Amino acid sequence: MPSPASGKWIALTAIGTSSLFLIANVSFILYWIFHQHPVLNQKHLTLFRSDDIELFIDFYFDQATAVFALIGGVITFFISLFSRFYLHRDDGYKRYFSVLLLFFLSYNILIFSGNFETFFVGWELLGVCSFLLIAFYRQRYLPVRNSLKVISIFRLGDICLILAMWMSHHLWHENITFLKLQNLELVNAHLSEHSGYALFIVLMIVVAAVAKSAQFPFSSWLPRAMEGPTTSTAIFYGALSVHIGVYLLLRTYPYWENLVWVKVLIITIGAISSLWPPVLPACNRR
Repeated sequence: MPSPASGKWIALTAIGTSSLFLIANVSFILYWIFHQHPVLNQKHLTLFRSDDIELFIDFYFDQATAVFALIGGVITFFISLFSRFYLHRDDGYKRYFSVLLLFFLSYNILIFSGNFETFFVGWELLGVCSFLLIAFYRQRYLPVRNSLKVISIFRLGDICLILAMWMSHHLWHENITFLKLQNLELVNAHLSEHSGYALFIVLMIVVAAVAKSAQFPFSSWLPRAMEGPTTSTAIFYGALSVHIGVYLLLRTYPYWENLVWVKVLIITIGAISSLWPPVLPACNRR
């Protein structure tokens, strides 16, 4: 059990980090809007380079980034503030705030990502944070059991996203950025010539988004995640984490913009998910 002083500084670190980010984010968004809100794309660290391909970290900022970053900053700040008192002197106090800060970092990496590789870094870290928080009360059987079931579904989404990246490299012969995907003439030319590649990419993206957002038929992991602390449930599965699948669809919209059957599929999955409540085994309800 942490000392009162130790717990105070842990909480203040999380609150201070989220509040500074929120202030900086709001200031930048106002500055960005004042300067006609241009789309920003910045290439950073190169991870791998060969004659055929280059893998690099890329960051991107547009209207969707601004909205998700602002909402994420506000929610994380208030959850950090509330958690200071809600979990005070609980076992795992330090661990909780450490994972919360890791989650906030991974969420922002994902939101500001400018290509699939950068997106996947945040996507994977977010899954790790979910696993750690669901199994937060690790001395109990059900939280550990449910966290393993949830991470297995997340692994399916990870595999689908990796396959989508792999096929994108075959389609484009480069590390395609989300900015370049906005060139509809270029995208339509490639997709019309390689419709099989496009079909595979879109299917993998949809499965990854559905699994991450707890949509049918993967809805069962969402109630299992409620084994974690109430505050982490609020920020992860009630607000931010479950919307990452939607964000993936927004970022890859040019892939399936002209495919009516994909839009029908997404709408159908959403409608079934809203009408099909996830049911847990009886042992989980006891």
